[in-house]
Amino acid sequence: MSIVEIVGLRKSFGTNDVLKGIDLQVKKGEVIAIIGKSGSGKSTLLRCINGLEAFHSGNLNVDGKPLIHDSVTAMRELRQHVGMVFQSFNLFPHLSVGKNIMLAPGLVKHKNAAANEAQARKLLDRVGLSEKFNAYSEQLSGGQQQRVAIARALAMEPAVLLCDEITSALDPELVGEVLRVVESLADEGMTLIMVTHEMNFARKVADRVIFMHQGLVHEIGEPAELFANPKTPELQQFLGALHS
Repeated sequence: MSIVEIVGLRKSFGTNDVLKGIDLQVKKGEVIAIIGKSGSGKSTLLRCINGLEAFHSGNLNVDGKPLIHDSVTAMRELRQHVGMVFQSFNLFPHLSVGKNIMLAPGLVKHKNAAANEAQARKLLDRVGLSEKFNAYSEQLSGGQQQRVAIARALAMEPAVLLCDEITSALDPELVGEVLRVVESLADEGMTLIMVTHEMNFARKVADRVIFMHQGLVHEIGEPAELFANPKTPELQQFLGALHS
């Protein structure tokens, strides 16, 4: 059973066709890594899956729910099933770490305060930051802020977690601590769709890797096969550029 089903997805910005007909099925518990050059449509695809961008044609279902942009109810439903972690951490600076995590469950799911706080503390423990409940974002490193952002996304108990280049704003020495959290989520059976430049991580953790090129799924396969035997000149060139 596919938890994400995308058929014929198209998206343009003005005359620029960014997604030119994406077909993709993601199974529950699957980890998908999306790779490709800048401008290939990777981030736009994620933003369509969580409803941040309206697509022009095609169908998109998440956890059995269709994405319908002009239905407030459908969009609210979708956002409860899809979590997103961005490149920039987007924490609210005026709220403590704990309050950042508790905000959405309190507002959207009307979770009672005690249960909400207990869940927030549990999630902070899960990302290795149990002692930071009362800290503010300016007191945290970039890697810690991104781990809080992951905890915040998990607070809504999403069926699918989208990660958009979540290590690209970090200093190299902080990348590992964030990727370890993502790897632990994968081990726990979380459905993950991540756009990443971290090829070794994609090779190690992903069930399938998608290479996007000029708005299309250009190649898709298991990491060992895709990295070892790229079938198209475009993927050969992309992988070659990484090693040069």
